Amino acid sequence: MPTLKVPAALAGGSGTSKVEVEGDTLQELFDNHATEHGPELRDSVVKDGDIKEFINVYIDGTPTEEIDSAINGDAQIRVIPAASGGR
Repeated sequence: MPTLKVPAALAGGSGTSKVEVEGDTLQELFDNHATEHGPELRDSVVKDGDIKEFINVYIDGTPTEEIDSAINGDAQIRVIPAASGGR
């Protein structure tokens, strides 16, 4: 089953969240996660059927911008919000 790793900034906690979630595409994975854990993560990552502009999603270390990207049964999915700051 695919494993979804989410940083604390999106997980709503104090550390990185790691959870197994079923899905054959990223959209299915986020929808299934929302069904079990609430829509907050999906709504933070997906807008109008697309991955939001300042969110980076990786499948087994390869970046993707396509919400319908296929994922295999043992994929590692990582969600990383863009960071900015400084002067």
